[in-house]
Amino acid sequence: MFLAPWIEGQSDWIYVQKVWDRWQTLNTGMLAFISSVIALNIAKFNSNKQRERRFIAARAFLPHALSELTSYFKSSSRLLIEAWERCGDPGLDRSHPLEADFPELPEEYKETFSRCIADAESDVGDYLAYILMRLQVHHSRLRELNDSFSEGSRNVPVRENIKSYTYRLGELQALTNRLFDFARGFAYLAGSDLEWDDYSNAYSNLDIWLEDIDDLEGFTRRAIARSKSNSDA
Repeated sequence: MFLAPWIEGQSDWIYVQKVWDRWQTLNTGMLAFISSVIALNIAKFNSNKQRERRFIAARAFLPHALSELTSYFKSSSRLLIEAWERCGDPGLDRSHPLEADFPELPEEYKETFSRCIADAESDVGDYLAYILMRLQVHHSRLRELNDSFSEGSRNVPVRENIKSYTYRLGELQALTNRLFDFARGFAYLAGSDLEWDDYSNAYSNLDIWLEDIDDLEGFTRRAIARSKSNSDA
């Protein structure tokens, strides 16, 4: 549009003006299009910067939320261990409630997680959303287990179920452990599958000793192997 008239007209100014006059509408449209593309990219850049600043602000509250969840997980582990021991008692009296207090979910983590998920990169958002999903499932199962130790309950606590719940609690703690350094801005979030060492450290954090729950290590290692097999399929 701009160079062709000069080339074709051999620098004839009158010819160039005539061509530009005929192409005036097209030229105007192209200039408007280019301007809109530039404006869109600037707006997108500013929007991404604002989102990054919001995420940094939300991430600053993440360590406190993770500490809240860790306290909740430890309370959950005490209830699971007592339920495991009670189920191993031949004279089990299910009408007697568990002595361990039923842990209630903390409240502050919800807003922090929600803000982080809204403004984080997709991989971080998916990671946090998975923790929330597993957390809701865990709490529901824990409540059902706790209620089974009460008079008139029709639910019968089963040790294999308790072992599975303990494994899932270890998963939650392991996932949370990975978040601490990321929340403080010291490291990127590791997106790789959890390994046995992650679970071993998590069980230790929760005061769950492998010898206290039969074959917990074997159960966990088999679950890890199945998870890897499904990922490779």
